[in-house]
Amino acid sequence: EEKMAAGGGCCLRPFSCEQGLLSRPDGSAAFLQGDTSVLAGLYGPAEVKGSRELPDRAALEVLLRPKVGLPGVLERSREQLLRRTCEAVVLGVLHPRTAITLVLQVLSDAGSV
Repeated sequence: EEKMAAGGGCCLRPFSCEQGLLSRPDGSAAFLQGDTSVLAGLYGPAEVKGSRELPDRAALEVLLRPKVGLPGVLERSREQLLRRTCEAVVLGVLHPRTAITLVLQVLSDAGSV
């Protein structure tokens, strides 16, 4: 249910963020918008596994886990969009030949993922 603003338009769903909820990742945060919530864990910079090493910057990997089941085409598409977005703001050139992994777990999806 969306509430209407005084001018007749829609209101944004309330947004909140809480950091440092998980102990194992190097960084973590929970993002909530309305009844949608996503938990994020950030690992790295760390040693690169396999042939993904980039000589001039960190290799950024984004993994999006749905609330139930295995990731599908939609999650893979969103992972690529998120990776491109994050590459624009992460200072990967400060950590060449390393890996940074962002794992996002959807806890609930009420339309704001």
